[in-house]
Amino acid sequence: MVAEGTLVGGRYRILTQVGIGGMSTVYLAMDASLNRRWAVKQMRDAGSAERRDVMLRSLTVESEMIARLDHPAIPRIVDLIDDDTGVFVVMDFVEGQTLRTLLEREGPQDEALVVDWGIQLCDVLDYLHRRTPMVVFRDMKPSNVMLTPDGMVKLIDFGIAIEQGETGENRDGIGDGRRLGTPGYGAPEQFEPGGVLDARVDIHALGATLFQLLTGVHPREGIVPVRRIRPELSTGLEHVIAKATSPDPQQRYASCAEFAYALGHCRDGERSRRRTLLRRWRIFAGTAAASVACLALSAGSLLAADHERNSDYTHWMRQAEQASADPVAEQACRRAAEILPGRIEPYRHLIDRYTADGVFSQSEETTYTALLNRHADALRSDRTAWAQLCFDTGRLYWYYYAVEPNDADAEGLRMARIRAAAPWMRDAAETETFEETALAGIYAGIAEFNVRIVPLINEGHDGGRYQPYFGLLQRLVESASAQRSEVIRLEAANLALDALLTYPRKFRADGVPRKDMERLCARAGDVAETTDTTADAHDDARDRALGSVPVVLQAIENAYMDHKGDLQ
Repeated sequence: MVAEGTLVGGRYRILTQVGIGGMSTVYLAMDASLNRRWAVKQMRDAGSAERRDVMLRSLTVESEMIARLDHPAIPRIVDLIDDDTGVFVVMDFVEGQTLRTLLEREGPQDEALVVDWGIQLCDVLDYLHRRTPMVVFRDMKPSNVMLTPDGMVKLIDFGIAIEQGETGENRDGIGDGRRLGTPGYGAPEQFEPGGVLDARVDIHALGATLFQLLTGVHPREGIVPVRRIRPELSTGLEHVIAKATSPDPQQRYASCAEFAYALGHCRDGERSRRRTLLRRWRIFAGTAAASVACLALSAGSLLAADHERNSDYTHWMRQAEQASADPVAEQACRRAAEILPGRIEPYRHLIDRYTADGVFSQSEETTYTALLNRHADALRSDRTAWAQLCFDTGRLYWYYYAVEPNDADAEGLRMARIRAAAPWMRDAAETETFEETALAGIYAGIAEFNVRIVPLINEGHDGGRYQPYFGLLQRLVESASAQRSEVIRLEAANLALDALLTYPRKFRADGVPRKDMERLCARAGDVAETTDTTADAHDDARDRALGSVPVVLQAIENAYMDHKGDLQ
C-alpha cells in the first residue's frame, strides 16, 4: 500500500485510495507537473522476476495498444512506472463506479438503463472491431465497465485484449498465447483450442453482461430467457439477449452495430401492440373522458420519476456525438427528439453523419424522414429554425441523395436530387427571418426551372424563363465559390456548365449577352479548377467540369452564328 502524499515516479502525488482488486490497488493522484488528476494503479507484487517481466511486457503491450485508440469511452494510459516501490500504471481518472459495484449495491437494473448502457458499449466495441487490425476485447463484464455520474460508460482493463492480424492470427495483449477470459461471460470458442476469436466473442460477453445486469444472476450459473427471472421485461429484449449469447457464433449478431440496432428497436413490436390497444381504449374512453384525463394525469406522475434520466436531452445528444456507429447515433437522436421534439439539433447531427461518406442512402432517408415527420408539427413552431432545417435537408438531397437504379446517368441522378430537394428549398425560401433565405430562393428557383422546363418547351411556353434562370446560375456559382465543400463547388460548376451547353440559344433569345455567358463559363471553370479534391468521384467531377469549358465556349459561339455560319 502506498501512503498518502507519496510522490510516485517523481511526479504523481498520491491523494487517496479509491479502489482495490485482486490484481491492483487504485489511487487518485495529482500530477505535480500538469496540476491535473490521474488514476494511479499499483500492480500486485508478481513474486518472481520472471512473473514481473511478463507483467511488465503485458502492461507495455496494453499501454501501446490503448495509445493507438481514440474513443471517449476508452480511458488513456499516459505513463508506466517501474521502480523499487512497485509497478504503477498512470491513466485517466474516471469518476464513478463499476457496473459490478452498482449491481452489488442495487440489484437488477431497469430495462431502459440496461439498453442504454448496452448501446453505448456496442459503440465502443464496434469501434475496436473496425480497427485495422481488429481489436477483440475478450473480457467484457460488469467489473470492466465504469459508469460515470452523467450516465456514460467507460471500458477499462485491456489486459487480455488481442489484435487480430490480416491473416487471422491473434497477437495477445498479455504477451503469451493463453486463451484467456472470464467463465460465464466468455464465449465457448474463447476457451477452445483453435477457436476463432472475432467480434462475436465480445458480442457474447456483452450479452452475458446485460443478462446479469437485468437479472442479477451470474451468467456462469446458466443463461436462460430473462423473462423467466423477470417476467416484466420485454419479449423483444429477451430475444436480443438470447441471440447475442447463443453458443453458436453463427447464430449471434454479426457485428456490434447490428447488436446496437436490435437493442434500440427491441420494444418496437410492443409499441405497435400498445398503439393498437390505445386506439381501442380511446374508442371506449369517448364516454368517460373526464375519468381518462384523471387516469392519464396520475399515470404521467407515476412515470415521471422512472423516465427522468431518459428525458435528458443533453445526454442523448452527447451520446450521438460520441457514437462511431450510425445505428447507435440514430437511436440517440431519436431519444433526444422524443424529449425536445421542437429542437433541430438531432436532425442536423444526422445530416452531418449522412454526408460524411458522400452518399445519402435510401435506408438513411427512411430513418431520417420517419423521425422528421413524427415531430414536424413541433419543429414548425419555430419558423426560423424550421427554415434552417428545411435548407439543410434540401442540400442533403441536392448534393448527396442516392437514387435507384444505381446505374442512373449523371443527368438522371441530378434531376432526381433536384426534385427531392425542391419542396424543402421552397419552404426555407418562404421564411423572411431565415438568414439564408436568398440562397434558398436560388435553389428553389433552379429546382422549379428544371422540373417545369421540359413540359413548357413541349407546349411552346418556355420563352422568358431563361434569363431569370441564368441569373440564378450566376448567383449559385458565386455562392459555391465561397464554400469549402468540394461536393457543393463541383456540382454548382457542372450544373452551370451543363446549362450553358444545353440552352445557349435559349439564353441568347431571352436577351442574355454573349459576354455574360462566357464569363459564367469561365467562372464555373475557375471554381472547379481551384477545388482541392479528396476522392476519386470528386476527381471525375472536376475533370468533367474542366473538360466541358472549351466545349461550352464553342456552343456559345455556335449560338451566335446565323444559318450561313457567320457570327452575329
